[in-house]
Amino acid sequence: MSKRVTVIGAGIAGLTTAFRLMQAGFKVSVFEASQHVGGAIRTASHDGFKAELGPNTVLETCPQIGELIEAAGLEDQRIYANEAGQKRFIVKGKKPIALPSSPPAFFMTPLFSVFAKLRLFKEPFIPSWDNSYEESLAEFVVRRLGQEFLDYAINPFVAGVYAGDPKDLSVQHGFAKLYALEQKYGGLIKGQIKGAKERKQRAEESKQSAKMISFKEGLSTLPETLAKLLGSGLSLGRKVTSLIQEKDQWSVQSILEDGTEQSTSADHVIYAGPIYALKEITLDGQLQQEFSELSEIKHPPVTTLTLGFKREQVAHALDGFGMLIPEVEGLNILGALFTSTLFPDRAPEGHVTITAFIGGTRQPEIALLEDSKLLEVVLTDLDTLLGVKGKPVFYLMKKWDNAIPQYNVGYGKYKMILSSLEQSYPGLHFTGNYCSGISVSDTIKHASELADLLVEKSKQGVH
Repeated sequence: MSKRVTVIGAGIAGLTTAFRLMQAGFKVSVFEASQHVGGAIRTASHDGFKAELGPNTVLETCPQIGELIEAAGLEDQRIYANEAGQKRFIVKGKKPIALPSSPPAFFMTPLFSVFAKLRLFKEPFIPSWDNSYEESLAEFVVRRLGQEFLDYAINPFVAGVYAGDPKDLSVQHGFAKLYALEQKYGGLIKGQIKGAKERKQRAEESKQSAKMISFKEGLSTLPETLAKLLGSGLSLGRKVTSLIQEKDQWSVQSILEDGTEQSTSADHVIYAGPIYALKEITLDGQLQQEFSELSEIKHPPVTTLTLGFKREQVAHALDGFGMLIPEVEGLNILGALFTSTLFPDRAPEGHVTITAFIGGTRQPEIALLEDSKLLEVVLTDLDTLLGVKGKPVFYLMKKWDNAIPQYNVGYGKYKMILSSLEQSYPGLHFTGNYCSGISVSDTIKHASELADLLVEKSKQGVH
């Protein structure tokens, strides 16, 4: 008899897990409280412009990404970022400066002083951290690379990826691979060289070298296709309110938008919804302290603003992936992607698109400004940095009140809670961007591994 699985949440984590389990012969039901699939992955099109309201790309870092795309029948829809996307800019002195792409270029770049460059030679001789306490990313970087690298490399990178602050983020949990390089190999430079061989053996790519992908009609093609393939196994507008364990079975209580209550039985329950919404579900008839604690994981607000301009309105060549902005520069946006450079058909002929990111832990109040004021703030910064003149011919704004989970110092507490819940309640599982990395690729990888684990357990007759 095939195993019955209920998946809560139809973001990319829930859809990936459900689809992989359906392929393996499981009877899968996916319950999504909203009328939308894909979670933060959303693509909008208007008058020849395409805008990503959440993530813009997927990094092909592991085999599971390609396997999912192939299994979903989307190989002919997959597109890779243009070569120009390899070029990235960091703002210094209110000007975008290209990151060096080779050792000779690094020693010529004005991004770092001569002292900062020479200090790199010291890095291989700095001992590994003794773990006397949990380091923040900022402490880690200053210790190994110096303050300048924190200010003009790591700080803007963290703002672009996490919308977070390196002074708060845990290097051990938020940047586990970086932490492992030092612990295993004794340093970053030594680890990069020696670790490359191990990544090759695992058929993995580092995030620095992995290819960026999307789809012809935008990133939402992936979750929307998975949803179609799940067919009647997916229910929208169905909010789970209670989980009850009965021996080795689960009873999943849910409520439809019309107020109708329903109950479903399952062998496994997979929670793939936002972690901050978990506290709204009771477990065995009671509100769980652990669920409330997990809901404390910080998610700062972030606003994405995609703007379309006539080509002549923008002085900068937009010849790259985009630009990241260090906090020390004192600007209002976290960074911007040159989206029409990255992928084709993101803007009509003679036009360009730029996607700006605002808020995060750096300036959460700006992300929540009224639309007209926020647009004015962004246009002022883009004029300063890129020479953008006049009003956009197109713009689309999306405000995310709870955007990205912050793997702050002490995040191990939340991972222990997740592990303890899974051990205490056999058949209950968790997957999402709060488990093993925040990127779309990290989320797909974790969801795929969970599906593989359940398939293997089923073969062994283990619950």
